[in-house]
Amino acid sequence: MTMRAQATLVCAIAVVAACGGDPPPGKTYYQRTVEPILRASCAGNTSGCHSTNPTDPHDFAAGNLDVTSFERVQKRRDLLRPFGPYQVPLLLVKSVGAGQLQIAYGDSFRDLQVLHGGGPILQVGSDAYLTLLTWMENGATANGLPPPTPAVTGQGVCSTAVPPGFDPTSYLANPNFGSFRSSVMPVLAGCSAGSCHGAPQSDFYLTCGSDDTQLAFNMSQAWAFVDNPVDESQFLRVPLAANQGGGPHTGGDQLASRQSADYLALRAWAEAVGRIDFGQGDPGRRFFADNVQPLLLTRGCAFEACHSPDAGNDFKLRAGSQGFFSAVSLERNYKLLRGEFMAMEFPDARRGRAVAKAVLESDGGIAHRGGPVLGGARPSDCPAVFDLNTASPYCIMQEWVRVERQAMIGRGEVEDYAGGTSLPLVYVDRSASHVTDPLEFDTFQGGSDLRVATVNVTDIGAVTSVGASTSLLGTCGVTAANVDVRAPDIRYDGTSVVFAMRTSANDPLGVWRVAVDGSGCQRITPPEADRNGLKIHNFDPAWSPDGAWIVFASTRGAAATGPTRSRKRFLPQSDIWRMRADGTGPEQLTYLTGSELSPQMMREGRITMTTEKVSGDLYQLAGRRLNWDRTDYHPLLAQRATSRYATTDDLTATRPSVGFSQATDIREAPDGDFLAIFSDTGARGGAGALAVFNRSIGPFEAGRTAVDPGYLSSVRLIDPDAPGHVGAASAHAYRNPSGLPDGRIMVSYAAPNADLATVTSLDWDVVAIDPRTAARTVLVGGAGAQVDAVLGVKRPPGDLYENRRQLVFGGRIDTAATGADRAIIHLPDAPMVFTLLTGNLRRGRPVEAFRGARQLAVFGEAPAPAGTTSGSGPGGIFQQRTLLGKAALRDDGSVRINVPSGQPVVFELQDGSGAAIVNLGEEHQVSPGEVISMGIGEDLFDAVCGGCHGSVTGSELDVAVTPDALTGASQSLSATADPIRIGP
Repeated sequence: MTMRAQATLVCAIAVVAACGGDPPPGKTYYQRTVEPILRASCAGNTSGCHSTNPTDPHDFAAGNLDVTSFERVQKRRDLLRPFGPYQVPLLLVKSVGAGQLQIAYGDSFRDLQVLHGGGPILQVGSDAYLTLLTWMENGATANGLPPPTPAVTGQGVCSTAVPPGFDPTSYLANPNFGSFRSSVMPVLAGCSAGSCHGAPQSDFYLTCGSDDTQLAFNMSQAWAFVDNPVDESQFLRVPLAANQGGGPHTGGDQLASRQSADYLALRAWAEAVGRIDFGQGDPGRRFFADNVQPLLLTRGCAFEACHSPDAGNDFKLRAGSQGFFSAVSLERNYKLLRGEFMAMEFPDARRGRAVAKAVLESDGGIAHRGGPVLGGARPSDCPAVFDLNTASPYCIMQEWVRVERQAMIGRGEVEDYAGGTSLPLVYVDRSASHVTDPLEFDTFQGGSDLRVATVNVTDIGAVTSVGASTSLLGTCGVTAANVDVRAPDIRYDGTSVVFAMRTSANDPLGVWRVAVDGSGCQRITPPEADRNGLKIHNFDPAWSPDGAWIVFASTRGAAATGPTRSRKRFLPQSDIWRMRADGTGPEQLTYLTGSELSPQMMREGRITMTTEKVSGDLYQLAGRRLNWDRTDYHPLLAQRATSRYATTDDLTATRPSVGFSQATDIREAPDGDFLAIFSDTGARGGAGALAVFNRSIGPFEAGRTAVDPGYLSSVRLIDPDAPGHVGAASAHAYRNPSGLPDGRIMVSYAAPNADLATVTSLDWDVVAIDPRTAARTVLVGGAGAQVDAVLGVKRPPGDLYENRRQLVFGGRIDTAATGADRAIIHLPDAPMVFTLLTGNLRRGRPVEAFRGARQLAVFGEAPAPAGTTSGSGPGGIFQQRTLLGKAALRDDGSVRINVPSGQPVVFELQDGSGAAIVNLGEEHQVSPGEVISMGIGEDLFDAVCGGCHGSVTGSELDVAVTPDALTGASQSLSATADPIRIGP
């Protein structure tokens, strides 16, 4: 049945329903007509259907949908309304099964291939189907009648911020710019309030339009939503009154009809500028538009709660309107998918996150809340000659990779794997008696060497063999028997290696650079004299994605006070820095009192690192993340071995979180999962358990998987014989993991068969391990320890990640607004964000226990002076905190403060008398000039953060999306208030 025929039947059903008699007393339309269908079709009598188990404290139901009451069905409004190109609500799409409904895409109709775990339970055109469709088209209300959709007036001032890098030139020169200024902008001006499209998080972000640059940017935004035919343009159809075929729109009916003056003004301009043709002369873009974008739609990826701008994840696809996509929408989807969620440097499409998450785990996929929507994925099943009519979804993605790579090979950006190729493998060869842990970088470990070997791989990237190795230190003017070498990293083009080396015990670690063929070795950071009795080490270098910068760890500290010691182990303390590739322009990125080290770069251009956290009874080496523009210092993984607030009614209750006190050697794999080594404090030699962390799943709680249905574990320990704990013999141990082109993990492996706390020798070999079977193949072995291995995979230069308007934790660097050496922090809901910063289990959040807070106190944390060897603080740590100041919370729990930047701060919520309600404990930082919004209000938390972190109540049914999430994310009573100055 076509969509038009369905619509005709719906109208007929609606007429019949309107002629019915009075309803039975005490029964709503929903209870009489809709609920019986849903209960009979969806609730079932056994587990796994769309109803909850009364004994389940987490309220889990399959698909996060409970149909046993009107109120519970309403939690999933995204299932009950059309969205973007999907003109039939998702509830019905799932209910009828794959191939029964279609969507429009361009000038054709495509079959929807959205699977349902329960199989097809309704037939298209059946009485039940049409009854549900009528009810949902009438707004899915209790009485079955369409609700009013009045225009909503926005709150808050508009924004003058134009994104960095925007070039207004072409828009100002466009002949339609004048009509945009005179006819379109006056209409859009009513949409630019702070709670509407003036919010930086809004997908359709509009500035105030105060000058030509702002107007040009607004024109670019509006043009992005122009489609063909013009009346299907999103910026026309979405704000149109619902009874005229418009919406859905949280701003209500902004355009009364297609004949209104405002509608006609917008339409005339849209018709004049027209839709921009996408991908002309670019085979990769054309293949994406013709084949990949419709595949994403027909497989359900762009549903509202999946990968739409409303959803709580980073893969935010523009959904178009009735299948029509503007060129700008296609361009944004193309760049997002290709640049951040694929790995085009590899010939196998499964290396990219978007494909890996969407295929069967048995075929190399990774866990995905949406399931394996692309199905099976075997490269051998894809014929040599591509045929769209017979190609599987995976083979369509594989062909796109081939088309893109063909152009990239021609430009010299990637290796041509056809017939096999060779890649450089760089590693450190050292003595097995070198068993320092990552924080003991000050201990000299001579007798090391930096070596390179050749790895041979097949046309699909499978590693077949490794050749003999040679030293890379021949032109460095050193003798390998005397030097201490660590942490090499290879530039994106595979030509150059940076590494850390000290030439003797008296020499500090420095950053060196050498060509991958061993030529041109030079020291980039000249040695400096000791200060405060400590060496100035520069180490753990990593190339930026564009090859222009080197990120590294350093003990140099602030010029006036550094170096210092850490506050728990009293070792030299390091921060993360960056410098130009030639060593010039060093800039400090982190400013804490524990050590931060082992920086690496994510595919999207963010920096990851291991952070030493010290506070009272907390000692944790955790993963952190930082944007390239130095904004949003953010938790990444392993924040707690044991987490507080296991229940919302007993704040003393704890449960195991990650279960380890150390997460080291953190590196993003090609598929976007994070590889890490987990261990207990005291494990020697950097040895521990090899772990894979799926950041899309959410917080980890050790031991929970087996007892809670519906709970997905975000962490997998690959080898059960490598527990990573001290106190008992470990049969196996690992360090320094990284991803290989064939999906395996390259890692250093040892078999200590001893307690990791007391082991005195570790014979490491570089191996490739299968992350599903733990089967190992030795790549580089022999006497001594082969560690810190990295493979040189040639890839295009990448971008550097600056904070984005769409982020909940949106921010920017604006020293004019903050003042020198200051920063502005906005907490839309301080009690809510404290539940995230102090504990992170998927069991509900004790926000009500924190609601008694009346003020935010900010403390400064002092580093341990260079001569410190012990502390008198809690747990023997060095602690010297100074109250910098306090700021009163507004009635909604919000606050906006101006604080000192470039130094560690600790936050505390206090009641009206100054008594602590909850103390963050660990340090936080803001960078000079940073303006940041941290967290989100309780009313939107479940929609924005609940998918990963769980709901406020702990009920899984409360996790849902809302279109208000983006525009309302940073709104509060304090959002536009003058910041309260804290500290001198």
